[in-house]
Amino acid sequence: MSEQSDKRTDHALPYRILWTWDAWVCDPFDAESYVDEYKKLIDFMSEWDYNGLIIWGFIDPQHGGEETAKEVARYGKSKGIRIMPGVGAGGYGGFVAHPEHQYNIQTFLRERPDLAAMMRDAPDSKTDWWLCLYQEDTLKWLREGAAWLAENFDIGGVNIETNEMGAIDVCPHAAKATEIEPNRLKYAASFSDLSIAVPIIYEEIKKVRPDAWVSYATYEPAWWHRQEDLHLLANMPEDAIAQWNMEMDVNAESDPPVKENISLIHSGGWSYHLAAFPPAWTFMQYRCFYPLLKEMHQFGVNQRTSKVKGFDLGNAGSHKMPDNEINYIAAIEFSRDPSMSIDDFSERFIRQLYGVRAEPLVKELMLAQEDLQKDVQWVWKSWATLMLKGLSEGLVQATEEQIEKLRAQVELARRAYEVASDDGKRRLDTIIAVLNEYRIIAELSVDPRFAKLTKAISKTNDVEVSEEIRKLAQIAASTGLPNDIYCYMRWA
Repeated sequence: MSEQSDKRTDHALPYRILWTWDAWVCDPFDAESYVDEYKKLIDFMSEWDYNGLIIWGFIDPQHGGEETAKEVARYGKSKGIRIMPGVGAGGYGGFVAHPEHQYNIQTFLRERPDLAAMMRDAPDSKTDWWLCLYQEDTLKWLREGAAWLAENFDIGGVNIETNEMGAIDVCPHAAKATEIEPNRLKYAASFSDLSIAVPIIYEEIKKVRPDAWVSYATYEPAWWHRQEDLHLLANMPEDAIAQWNMEMDVNAESDPPVKENISLIHSGGWSYHLAAFPPAWTFMQYRCFYPLLKEMHQFGVNQRTSKVKGFDLGNAGSHKMPDNEINYIAAIEFSRDPSMSIDDFSERFIRQLYGVRAEPLVKELMLAQEDLQKDVQWVWKSWATLMLKGLSEGLVQATEEQIEKLRAQVELARRAYEVASDDGKRRLDTIIAVLNEYRIIAELSVDPRFAKLTKAISKTNDVEVSEEIRKLAQIAASTGLPNDIYCYMRWA
């Protein structure tokens, strides 16, 4: 336990959850890593007073299938962390992420293509990714899958999502739902869909796991923005937990439509593992150093002033990334004590992680990076994508001011390293590596030798463009940019 653990008061929010996909935590994506990395994350969560861990991709043969999932669930329970598998009631694989399992949606729809949804963004086509929730055989399958999950895995709950955004079903079976839900074809989640799927899954989970947390994703916007749809949640089980994608939105005056509510923010932790992945960005995560002390401070305040009973930190990757680690701690501690200042937080928690002498330097580094990251990320992303894929829709060049700020950040991190504790040095090794990559790419972006590359590039078979990329690869090699991550030397 941390030094502060025995001095903490009970947390006012009963639900304190990290929301993960398996690939964000595994390093590499195999059975040994799945168990090892999730156990380490569970240990961290237990130490820092979290109590729920959502895992999308909970069961996947690529990382050991049912046996490793059972091991992670048992370990979470032993440490007081509820393991809550993600359940795609309308998409996202269903109960098992990988095909070739009877409780995977793609497998099910190969047998029953008549149960596929007609997507609102492509109503003339059907895929094997999305289910129609308005047919009895679909609901029977959901009931069977929920019972199987509860009976075979020592889970602490589930996190349910239905068809999302453009995949919301508009087939004739769903026509009545569209008629009674004014915003069904406008927002990211259908409350009609949730009102059908959630009670069925809830019932089967609770038969076996009476104390389970059954949460469901309402997406965005929060309830006070779609009052006309709220009647559809009236028949939800009383203790089912509505997960609202509130991000930084807050309304202390509006009463939620259901009893149990939590707030989700996507910017919980953006970082992949340092060595496991190239900087290929997705909607959720990428390679970066993105501490969020100011945002997590305000988020913590919001949770205590709004009428929710807890939070999910989305985008949760490995806590071994220093920015993820500090964001997770900040969310817990600022929501525990919203009156605590960032300076007080730093003196208590950054000092604990990095050492007394390094603390003010690391605080300065993190606060500066929170703003600088937003300014330079597209420089980094556009040039790294060019090196990885040979493609670009337009490269972003850094300004001289941004380059100087990045150089200053590297120097500040090195100064902190000189006076840090041993554990602080370990963390700063990771931080310095990523900051140096930012700096190098920013400097390459304004190198006059690559002026031709700043124009839009749609393909790499053009001789002139290919030659420019080869030149970039050769020069990048001399800068110290790690080729095993950016893969640029394949162009040389």
